[in-house]
Amino acid sequence: MSTPSMGQPHIPTTHRHVGGEPLDDVDRRILAALVEDARVTNKQLAEMVGIAPSTALMRTRALSERGIITGFEAKVDLAAVGRSVQALISVRLRAHDRDQIDSFTARVPHLPGVLATFHTSGAVDYMLHIAVGSTEELRDWVLDNLTTDPVVGHTETTLVFEQIPGRGPLPE
Repeated sequence: MSTPSMGQPHIPTTHRHVGGEPLDDVDRRILAALVEDARVTNKQLAEMVGIAPSTALMRTRALSERGIITGFEAKVDLAAVGRSVQALISVRLRAHDRDQIDSFTARVPHLPGVLATFHTSGAVDYMLHIAVGSTEELRDWVLDNLTTDPVVGHTETTLVFEQIPGRGPLPE
């Protein structure tokens, strides 16, 4: 194992995917490039990583087949589509039986405006990330979809002033 250069973080040469083969430096560079821009062409990817286009294609397919790359998605400007108000909503269920949990998790992720649903530990059972058009719409959304739901015991809504994206889940 080498010592990191002054001011440079140490990056291990391999990272083991749970239950799979280790990721090597080429895999990590491919992942970093795709996290930065998932629409990059295979030729551009190969140039960025420093490998042949056929190798880039083979490696990217292998990362998908291994379940490391699980898909590609479009990033949408929420304000441009009329959903400029974002909120995080903490939800506690009334009871913690399987029927109520299954009912909640089957319904809520499919509601309009839900960007993500997190099943959590601690004081709350779920965190919802939603985007709506106005604070009035947010109030109505919470009333119509959560406070009237018999399995929901308590909610707390926090407005999101700004979302600052991270770099993504890159292997170390």
